[in-house]
Amino acid sequence: MFSRDAKEKVEVILFDLDGTLLRVQMDQFIPRYVERLAAFCAPLVKPRRFSRAMIEAIRSLISEEGNGLCSNEERLFAVLKEQLGVAETLLIESLEHYAAHHLDELQHLVHPIPLAQRILKDCHCRDIPMVLATNPVFPRFMIEARMEWGGVDRSFFRHITTYENSRYCKPQAGYFREIAALLNVPPQRCLMVGNDSSHDLAAAAVGMQTFLVDTWLVERDDKRWPSHYRGDHRVLQQFLEQL
Repeated sequence: MFSRDAKEKVEVILFDLDGTLLRVQMDQFIPRYVERLAAFCAPLVKPRRFSRAMIEAIRSLISEEGNGLCSNEERLFAVLKEQLGVAETLLIESLEHYAAHHLDELQHLVHPIPLAQRILKDCHCRDIPMVLATNPVFPRFMIEARMEWGGVDRSFFRHITTYENSRYCKPQAGYFREIAALLNVPPQRCLMVGNDSSHDLAAAAVGMQTFLVDTWLVERDDKRWPSHYRGDHRVLQQFLEQL
């Protein structure tokens, strides 16, 4: 359900990726990704220890806002070096090896959402600026692979958040402020579209408008934000047609 009263004009739309523009089994996706990286580093670090440290490092990106001076990539590598004594060069080599030899092993876990594809195409045809606002805990190649497998055209987006170009993560306020500043648009004129009532709707903390896509709703134990608008993909399509 939605209504348009008393809201500022939307100039930019931020779209979440997983569960919003495509379907993905993250409970399998992340462990398999981490296990392959761990196997590459096995000569120096036991795989189980590496996997635990990597999962904790990813969680720390989300839970700890940091000082905004380092990219998420730099923060992740610093945590792994501190916990495992692994040099940054080895981590980069493991990621490059993964991208070259094992990336397609995850493709079967990602599924397109045809209606989401039509929504993006409609917005693109109307010249509405869009940002792919996926949580930037992965390298760009991993995000672009999911986009390709899910039929999400990356050329539609003015900006794609990755761990190389981001200093914050959802649900941190800095994440949303950083995007608005990058595009030189007031947060109040941005619309965050996502399926996570905690991570995506936290955009409201900086004044962004929010649309909760409840087709594949994610509700966590931490803070849940109220949405300005809510509905499934069909309702989202109808709503965006009115912008």
